[in-house]
Amino acid sequence: MADQDTTELTFDSVLPVETRDALRHLEIFARKTAEGLLHGAHVSRRKGVSTEFDHHKQYMPGDPIKHVDWKVSARHDQYYIKRYIEDTALAVQLVVDSSASLKQTSGGVSVWRQTAHIAASLAYLVVLQRDSIGMVMTNTDSTLWLPSSSTQAQMVRILQALASARARAADALDTSLRAVLERVSRRGIVAIVSDLMFDPESVRRDIRKLQARGHEVMVFQIRDPDAESFPFNRWMQFDSLERAGVRHRVDTVPLKRFYLEEYRAFMEEWRSWARKYDVHLISLRSVDPVEKALGEYLALRAEGRAGA
Repeated sequence: MADQDTTELTFDSVLPVETRDALRHLEIFARKTAEGLLHGAHVSRRKGVSTEFDHHKQYMPGDPIKHVDWKVSARHDQYYIKRYIEDTALAVQLVVDSSASLKQTSGGVSVWRQTAHIAASLAYLVVLQRDSIGMVMTNTDSTLWLPSSSTQAQMVRILQALASARARAADALDTSLRAVLERVSRRGIVAIVSDLMFDPESVRRDIRKLQARGHEVMVFQIRDPDAESFPFNRWMQFDSLERAGVRHRVDTVPLKRFYLEEYRAFMEEWRSWARKYDVHLISLRSVDPVEKALGEYLALRAEGRAGA
């Protein structure tokens, strides 16, 4: 709908210095308001391989009996279990949409650039807290899979992948989600970054399957300003970003009202669905600061409304 962004992404543009500084403050806030960034009720219950003690936690049905600390439990007249580093580490899986619709550019910033920025920022915060993160990035032409890791090298791999990727071809977000369903056994956070401009039914079904397996799902929706305001008032030619050679020449004056009604109805449908199924939907424009979106999510967790 707008000119394509041809500017190549670099490490600094994916995660600028000023954003890294701002994210350090968010990271501090996250530790004060939750058990680490995005660390909610859906902690892993697999047996830990680490013997490094982390903290005590009140026993809940389903916790391993062998981890009960009988001395501490006797003193407090309640059952407490020992938690270890491996047990408390959070698993985050990034699911990044890299389809051609993300090439839309308004205000000098493409939806794809903001998508990469969000993904890099989340990865940075997760690795800072020594939690593990993996990434799958898909369009109909290619699929990239990075297995989970909590090392600094993983941050470099994610940045390299985002900086070298190009938004192209058609959407295949459902392929990414199926890959997570097939390959990720440890429950945690699945963070989807997309413009959501596709038929949502298959993606929603896969999100519900992820939730049924104990994953917490959050969606960062990146909106193009022109796509939501449709600021056109003359005959225009629109080229399809996902289907080469497909173009339409239309009179935008009579079209505008119908387009805006459909667009707003589509967005409201996503918001209603997310509320109904407890999916954390965070929507921002491609020109909005990333810190705003991350701060919004952290605020939800601080108030106990997300993942509680």
